[in-house]
Amino acid sequence: MLDLDTIDVDLASGTDAVLDSWRRGWTIPEPITLSAWADKYRKLPKEGSSEAGDWYTSRMPFLREIMDCLHRESTVREITIKKSTQVGGTEVGINWLGYIIEHAPASVMYVLPTIDTARKFSEQRLTPAINLMPVLQERIPPARSRDSGNTTLMKKFPGGVLVLSGANSSASLASMPIMYLILDELSKYPTDLDDQGGAEQQALRRTSSYVRRKVLRISSATIKDACAISAAYDAGDQSRYYVPCPHCARKQVLMIDQVTDDGQYLCVACGRLIDEHHKTRMLEAGEWIALFPERSASHRSFHIWSAMAAIGLGYTWREIADMRAEARKDSAKEVVFVNTILGEAYEGASQKVEANDLQLRAGKWVRRTIPRGGFIVTAGVDVQVNRFAVQIVAWGRNEQAWIVDYVELPADPTRKEDWDILWDFLAQPVANAAGITLHISAAAVDSGNWTQEVYNAVRPRQSQGVMAIKGSKDATKPIIGRASKQEVDTKGRTQRKGVNLWIIGVNSAKSTLMQRLLGDTDRDEESRLIHFPKDLPDDYYAMLTAERFDLAAKRWLKKKGARNEALDTLVYAYAAALSPSIRIHVKREADWAAMEAKLEPANDDLFTTRAPLAIAAQPRPEATSTTEQTAVQTSAAVVARGTPPAGANPFASPDWLSRRD
Repeated sequence: MLDLDTIDVDLASGTDAVLDSWRRGWTIPEPITLSAWADKYRKLPKEGSSEAGDWYTSRMPFLREIMDCLHRESTVREITIKKSTQVGGTEVGINWLGYIIEHAPASVMYVLPTIDTARKFSEQRLTPAINLMPVLQERIPPARSRDSGNTTLMKKFPGGVLVLSGANSSASLASMPIMYLILDELSKYPTDLDDQGGAEQQALRRTSSYVRRKVLRISSATIKDACAISAAYDAGDQSRYYVPCPHCARKQVLMIDQVTDDGQYLCVACGRLIDEHHKTRMLEAGEWIALFPERSASHRSFHIWSAMAAIGLGYTWREIADMRAEARKDSAKEVVFVNTILGEAYEGASQKVEANDLQLRAGKWVRRTIPRGGFIVTAGVDVQVNRFAVQIVAWGRNEQAWIVDYVELPADPTRKEDWDILWDFLAQPVANAAGITLHISAAAVDSGNWTQEVYNAVRPRQSQGVMAIKGSKDATKPIIGRASKQEVDTKGRTQRKGVNLWIIGVNSAKSTLMQRLLGDTDRDEESRLIHFPKDLPDDYYAMLTAERFDLAAKRWLKKKGARNEALDTLVYAYAAALSPSIRIHVKREADWAAMEAKLEPANDDLFTTRAPLAIAAQPRPEATSTTEQTAVQTSAAVVARGTPPAGANPFASPDWLSRRD
């Protein structure tokens, strides 16, 4: 029988445990900066680190001020790091996570581009770091059970919780209120997530209830004017790191143009060459200087690039010079070099179609007229919450295009009477140089936003050339392909007379059109492929150039805060011109010649004065192909709401919208 009297067990004092917990809970931690905390506690794992062991901020001295903006007592609320790769940006984020867990507990969210990358970050970067720091291990329980509070994407600790989220999931971004927010690889986030706004904006909403919130943005740049980290950097104080020349002591920002081909640095002040072995002392004596110091109290923004990396922790100046030489030979390598080595947004030759340049190309003719050479008219319609954006384009040989009109009609897409105004507008004929009136042969209406309303409006007008379209995000999609039926009956069978949906390869179309605009720079006015009238509004050209092509992602990106309806509607009008009923891309010279003989008689010229003649009043010509018949038979107008008498155009004056009751 067990003799309990002989067992001597020392039991913990419940009173001592309670008092100890009480004391720890009410004791205010000694103030400590993030850089000092990292030097005291941070350990670098062997996996993924070239220098495993203790963290030394002195190895990357330019990170000290950045990290110290993140400590609890700092008044700075936003910190932005625009950087190249492998310069310590993510390590700053991990240091801050450890500081929050141990020293300033609160709710914190770490966002990466996708849920998958968030899991990999947790498993490959965060967990190894936690396992090396006892001060974090004692606060985050091991992931041994379902109720431990420690999972791959969530880690609970006394006084707070860490949530790892993916920018591709609005559900993960909407989990809870957040005091501290880290947005890593920000420029890779989607700009529209589940029709609820961009991922960055959705994540920022989680911090709105905290007055002392802090937001850390970390990312390499992508494409100019469509780069989130560049926009955030520009909104901050735009700090640059100035280092002294070892010869003349003049402080300067390291610039790629001063790096010689053999890996030395040319001082901008004294002109002497600097060997890279001086870099360690240069960095130690460096300082951050803000371009806009008045913003520094609330938003610090920093730029770091590869030439600043400590010796042994990044590329040498010679390696950077060699990569620059390779980038000059290949545009694909150039964009990678600019983004990942220079830490800047890329702007190549294909990006330099500017609004002002296009506006200077405007001709001497006006809207609602068609110069010689335009024989087929199509339209593109973008449906917005409070308007229809409409562009009308005339097409000719070699796919030459003349912008006939661009308007924005105030409208509510849910009102049938507003759709009737659109149809009335599209029904109006346009006179060409010979005084002959042409009607629109095909119109493409975007169904991406108001899908059912567009289907209902387009369905009865499909036989008249109106098409419901939707843009594809697939960069390899052709400009237009085969239509698909979208509606079914009560038994689930496809409705033969239902609406057809045409998928548009918007990236392909934009690449084609923008390349033509770029090529028009070196062409004379008559041979240009895209022509503009003299009276288009100024914002038309701004919208036409509102997107930039991301060579890495192989897709077009809209500039932050810009409108792009002029570009979108031009794409839609182009797709309509390529549709099976028109097919301008396969027409033969005989087809164009027949249209020219019909629509531009030889005895007429640009200065001929004659009353407009509707094609419907003319005998139908012999067509050389079935598509030619469609083009010249413009009496079959897109909209069957009746055509006003010759010469009458209720849309020529601004008061026509008064008919909307």
